[in-house]
Amino acid sequence: MKRLLFIPILALCGLAIAGNADSDLQKLDKEIKNLKTELNTVYKEASSQTEAKQELAASQESWLKFKELQCGDFVVADAQGSSATISYDLTCQSILYKQRIDFLKEMFNL
Repeated sequence: MKRLLFIPILALCGLAIAGNADSDLQKLDKEIKNLKTELNTVYKEASSQTEAKQELAASQESWLKFKELQCGDFVVADAQGSSATISYDLTCQSILYKQRIDFLKEMFNL
């Protein structure tokens, strides 16, 4: 009897862990969406303050390519899209978005 109860408890623990992982991924995904919005706002403010709009645009395009290589392509190629890989990718993006936002704010005194 004790063994029969043990198996369902393990199954429920597995579901709870999976549920937490999904919840964490949803939080990270929401954070990325908010950071994208913030970066767009900061970028537009920076662009409105500079005469070097083409250079800023080129810099932003280069940064976006770097972000994709650093977080997306490199990680997905390494682990084939597991939930841990997705979490790493989103965390990586979060870090780089925050750095870019801080950089633009610092450079343009925003």
